[in-house]
Amino acid sequence: MKVLAVAAEKLEAMPWLNQCVAAEKLDWPLTIACKAKWNGCDLYVVANGPGPRLAYTAVDIATRNAGPFDALISFGLCGALDPTLALNTICTATAVGDGTENWLARPFMNAIPARLLSTDRFIGQPREKADNFRKNFQIVDMEAATVARYAALHNLPFYAAKIVSDTASESFALDFNEYRDTAGRFARGRIALAALIRPFLYAPDLIRMATRGPAASATLGEFLAKSRI
Repeated sequence: MKVLAVAAEKLEAMPWLNQCVAAEKLDWPLTIACKAKWNGCDLYVVANGPGPRLAYTAVDIATRNAGPFDALISFGLCGALDPTLALNTICTATAVGDGTENWLARPFMNAIPARLLSTDRFIGQPREKADNFRKNFQIVDMEAATVARYAALHNLPFYAAKIVSDTASESFALDFNEYRDTAGRFARGRIALAALIRPFLYAPDLIRMATRGPAASATLGEFLAKSRI
């Protein structure tokens, strides 16, 4: 089986790849593109930044370079909308919605089932999280809808494995949506400058993300390395 797994960032992808066999970097115009052996599957892992446009580009480039795939996976960090979900909870999507359309997802074993909202914006305020929880979503990310839509159009099995890196009750002083470039990536230089200008307000957000992201990605990587589809 040939599987394509799509993340947003390199830090989400590397812990899983580091536990696979025969990992090899691919010369594709993406943030990261690698292939490896994973529990009997030929695994291709790509990341290209946050949001649906960049995720679609990653899937398109992978398909044009490696040919058709047998299954697609969306994986990485997510925010909790459900107040019962704790940090580092590993969730498997039962369905993915973008606010207009919905797609079913196949489950990973030994993960918490959750409905995944996938939207082209960072949701960082408890009120907005609560509004979406009332719409029957438990977690949120920015890429899965694109991967799910592509899988549905090509009649491919789709899976999503996400790990909670911020809880439903947490808020962010910095609105990361204001710091995205024309391609949709977060402009790290502008974010860092904003934190330098208002360190007491914004620095805690960046420190929180910088410490939680790698730890959560490592936990998810261990889970995926032992999983099968």
